Amino acid sequence: MKKIIIMLALSVFAAAAAFAAEGKVVSVADGHAVVDMGADAKLKKGAGVKLNGKAGKVTAVEGNIVTIKAKNAADLKAGETVKVDKAASMQGC
Repeated sequence: MKKIIIMLALSVFAAAAAFAAEGKVVSVADGHAVVDMGADAKLKKGAGVKLNGKAGKVTAVEGNIVTIKAKNAADLKAGETVKVDKAASMQGC
């Protein structure tokens, strides 16, 4: 039983840590941050993300450019480096 619990905990941790990348803010407007993710732009429209640790949602993806709607977007400035993490989800539970 212990092995099952440990394996479950490790799989949840691995899923949560599966994606974390940095990008540069291109622009900010109306609660949306446009971020150039470079080669790390492996996000899809509608994906839940964390932008510098705050919840957000990908609203558009165009090549390496990702638009993220987040409450903390107004706090960001063009040229600033930000951390984008894929939000953990408990699908199938």
